[in-house]
Amino acid sequence: MARELVSLFAQEAGRALIQQHCQRVGLEVADLQRLVEEVIDKDSMGRRRGMRQVFDSILDTTDGEGPTSP
Repeated sequence: MARELVSLFAQEAGRALIQQHCQRVGLEVADLQRLVEEVIDKDSMGRRRGMRQVFDSILDTTDGEGPTSP
């Protein structure tokens, strides 16, 4: 995982870009941030086992509206 992606959350312009994209695809920014954190936490192949289950768990907690039209 490229560390510069994570810095987007800390920069005002990056956060705005993230919010735009998340709104377009129907995903909460907080959920995206949790997904990115999981990828970083499981950066080695040995620790990636179970990542899909974690992603499913995070995404199952969203409001279920799905993607919106661009």
